[in-house]
Amino acid sequence: MIAALVRKIRTLTDTLHDFYREPLASFKSLDEGLKDRRCPVSPQLVGRVLDAYDAAKRDQQSAGGEYQPNGQWTALIESKLSAFRDRGSMGEVLASFFRDEEAFAGLCDYATPPDLRVSAHNLMTRTLFVNSMLHDYRVWTELTGKTVEAIRVPWAGNPFGYFIEGTLAVPANFRHHYTAEKAVALIDGKGVIVEIGGGWGDVAYFALKHSDVHYVDFDLPEILLLASYWICTTLPDRKIALYGEQPPETVLANIEQYDAILYPNFCLPLLPQDSVDIFVNTHSLSEMRLETIREYLAQIGRTCRKYFLHENSDKPYHALGHTEIPASTFSMEGFRLVNKAMSPWRAGAGRYREFLCERVQPQDPRLDYRVAAD
Repeated sequence: MIAALVRKIRTLTDTLHDFYREPLASFKSLDEGLKDRRCPVSPQLVGRVLDAYDAAKRDQQSAGGEYQPNGQWTALIESKLSAFRDRGSMGEVLASFFRDEEAFAGLCDYATPPDLRVSAHNLMTRTLFVNSMLHDYRVWTELTGKTVEAIRVPWAGNPFGYFIEGTLAVPANFRHHYTAEKAVALIDGKGVIVEIGGGWGDVAYFALKHSDVHYVDFDLPEILLLASYWICTTLPDRKIALYGEQPPETVLANIEQYDAILYPNFCLPLLPQDSVDIFVNTHSLSEMRLETIREYLAQIGRTCRKYFLHENSDKPYHALGHTEIPASTFSMEGFRLVNKAMSPWRAGAGRYREFLCERVQPQDPRLDYRVAAD
């Protein structure tokens, strides 16, 4: 008991020390980042994304078990279903989805707005949040050499975060921007990026800053709903395909005719062989059941012609009724591991690793990649 108390005191001391030695640390900047900045919502766009969501939910029923929510995502999707139950209020939900704890469940690093409000009870959480955001900012600056303006995003969805030199940094912005820039650099600034589990669309937004990039997101319908709304709102001049608007086989056979394609995960097998330059996944594969991981890796092995970049848990961490599957156990026929590194970001308490895998053998149509991906 004494040892536990000593650890708590040391943690508190270290946390406060980190806060007070950081020149940019300020509760004022945090409170500014928590202000409500709700933007008007287009009813037409809400109708469009809801039509895509309804089509995805209809067709999800006939998809295989490996494409159904599982692992940690079973509970997280149930939370989102609760938020999306009232179709008439979806405009309000989407207008402020970053601050809706049910709608945004599973997508936020560090803390949510209720945990960050001014109170004596929340003091440690507020301090840790500021420390984590500024730690990621310092790491990101060193890795990219860019100024904070590079991670500025529109305020669709009413995001929250921490103000740094006049820019609102949303939790996960720094790692998402880094991931997008790394993926784009690996394919020399042009080609097809496919993300499995794109969250609300942050990686997509940063990747699509490059005009020769074509982006595809495969995700569960409830998360895809948020991404569809956010990407269509923040990139209104781009050609974006949502599910149900055209035959998915036709769209995925012509990826380069679109800037972005946002489709439910069960469409992944419709990707043509050898059609993707780089696959990306962050913070989700390890959270799924083994059968789903194997299926996704098999599809990556079938369709990817260059790289697979992912950051996932590499420890058997248990949460939401699921023990995460260490990413070091992932394997695919025809790929080699180029690099494995500690994730530099504060999210995940040190359990995440970044992996870069490269295709070294051409796809063999005689191979069953679902078997090879054991």
